Amino acid sequence: MSTNTSAILIGIIFLFGLFAGGGAVYLFSDSDSPSDDSDNDTNSGEIINHNEQILNESEDTGSNESTNSTVSNETQSDIIDNGDNTTENSNSDNDSNGSTDTPDEPIPLAQQCLDGHSNLAMHIHPWLKITVRGSEIPIPNNMGIDTSACPNAMHLLHTHDDTGKLHIETYDPMTLNLSLFFAVWNISETDSTIFDQLFNDMDNVTITINGEEQTVGMNEIIFEDEISIDIVFDDALPDSDGDGVDDGSDVCEGHDDNTDWDSDGTPDGCDDDDDNDGVNDDNDQCPGFDDNIDSDGDGIPNGCDAVDGNVYDPSDLGLFWVDKFLCQNGTGVGVDDYNTSGDDNHVCEVTITLENETVTISTNGIPNHDLESGPGCCTSAQSYTWVVPRSPTNDTTGGHNSANCPEANGDYQCAADRGDIAIAINGVPIFGPEDGPGGDAVASNEGVYEENRQHIWLGLCHGHSGPGGVYHYHADGNCVHWHPNETAGEGWRDYSFPSSTNTGEASDVIGVAFDGYPIYGVYGDDGTGQIVEMKSSYRLKAGETGYNGIDDYEYVQGLGHLDVCNGHFGPTPDFPQGIYHYHSTIENGIGEMGFPYFLICYYGEVSDGGGEGGDPCAGHGETWGPGIAPPPDGCGGGGGGGPGQQSTDTIVLEQQYVFDWTTLVALTIFSVICLRLIRNRS
Repeated sequence: MSTNTSAILIGIIFLFGLFAGGGAVYLFSDSDSPSDDSDNDTNSGEIINHNEQILNESEDTGSNESTNSTVSNETQSDIIDNGDNTTENSNSDNDSNGSTDTPDEPIPLAQQCLDGHSNLAMHIHPWLKITVRGSEIPIPNNMGIDTSACPNAMHLLHTHDDTGKLHIETYDPMTLNLSLFFAVWNISETDSTIFDQLFNDMDNVTITINGEEQTVGMNEIIFEDEISIDIVFDDALPDSDGDGVDDGSDVCEGHDDNTDWDSDGTPDGCDDDDDNDGVNDDNDQCPGFDDNIDSDGDGIPNGCDAVDGNVYDPSDLGLFWVDKFLCQNGTGVGVDDYNTSGDDNHVCEVTITLENETVTISTNGIPNHDLESGPGCCTSAQSYTWVVPRSPTNDTTGGHNSANCPEANGDYQCAADRGDIAIAINGVPIFGPEDGPGGDAVASNEGVYEENRQHIWLGLCHGHSGPGGVYHYHADGNCVHWHPNETAGEGWRDYSFPSSTNTGEASDVIGVAFDGYPIYGVYGDDGTGQIVEMKSSYRLKAGETGYNGIDDYEYVQGLGHLDVCNGHFGPTPDFPQGIYHYHSTIENGIGEMGFPYFLICYYGEVSDGGGEGGDPCAGHGETWGPGIAPPPDGCGGGGGGGPGQQSTDTIVLEQQYVFDWTTLVALTIFSVICLRLIRNRS
């Protein structure tokens, strides 16, 4: 290596270290305990002297500020003046505004007023905090200012904010005790009775000064500058039934006063008709719902009736998924891939395992209907295991990464833009809306834009196969419940979405999202009892086509029936009482693309096992296919899948170029001949 080259490399390393090694600067500031800051201790504009001048404590001088007498709270009980907080105002220059008594009569300290901040003999700032039965009582701003006793003036004890900082100012040196605060409170806060319970039960009052508990009464607690006084009243009222309501206020003893199903003011424990339907609880056929509403006249109230006769518990979906998943226990039938010749005889397999809090779903990823693999031919059996919550719980934490669902603003966890986001009830993975290059695979398939980055199209049921033979849906999925009428000459290619699934009734469940909430087909209850085609609330941004995938769409609340995740709360055939669920959509509220087609974020909390398929390379490709590209390390590249379960005479109908050794040999011979001819001529 040359000297110049070495110097250049050393220079680059030096610059990298200079920029990468920057340090952080920390600013430190010491904070003393609260004190009387003359710049902040203003009178808030109160007019307190005869000349109606605005007083400002910033005019105070050091000579006018002094602390309390040196006698501490431990030794001064013999100079309390009998706790009356009264004195004779001997300062003839500072006559009180608030009294008309004769000079010989003592004026209670609570009624003495300040004409101004001049000539003060004492100016201190103790801190006070009062807690009654667990709740801190706020000490209001401007307490003791402009009251009936001191109009346009200030009491000797007053506040300038609501922090608990007391301002105590006097013209003569004196000792003042805690009872002065309550005396001024009674004058200033005339409508408050908050302290009545405290004074009626002083045995349950605890007073501490600077964290040290006191054993003397309030009239022996002397105010000193900067001390912190805490008063706590806790009478620990008995609550025999443990419902948080003390026995004296308990409406329904022995029962929870907070449980009132019908909100009639009578707790359920003392209510003979919890759901307020006029039917006594002992005879209630459908608790929580009106027994008198029976639309189909079958003797079962609507709240406990269902289209298929089964009502499931929305708080525990374990049995629901056992009942609803197809292809269990060898019930799958052979299906054919139309992109091959011959009979493939693929058979779907699903196993459901219930745990205490989760449902484990194991499948081979084969659908229960004929299929078209598309350019990613050919579909082959996989080995998937997913884990979803058995009892779905709404996600209220927020703060999520919103890269794949920007319209959710981090309120909910985003579903993957590419790769599995849910499981169809036949065990086939449901993928996000984007294809390999990042465009909207469904919009491209519907002709909204031309996908010119790679060859992609969707087959039956808006599904196709990706690298590794991974069959999956990008939309629809309703074909899991459709079967061709063979007597009428129908075949699987006669399936059309959504018209083939329009029976006039609400669609059945077609899948489960990774948060445990169900995904229903395209038809559902619009909230008024009408069964309609459910519409997405997303639309293309102005000038966009879906070429850029998720980034081309925006959420418009109320545009369709569904929320930002493409779901809503409402009744379904299996949960007539209502459950949050997603819908398969193909249109939005204005007849355009029904993005995101299944879901784009999870309304519920996702368990750790959600989205963990069995094959870490499944759904990934380098240059084509609907999966994420490039693949993880060790997954290899691009196209094609394994042999699957095709019969021996099956061949791929749509082929990419396959390398041929005979071609290499021919090209080599041809090159040698050409080279010799050139040499002979020269």
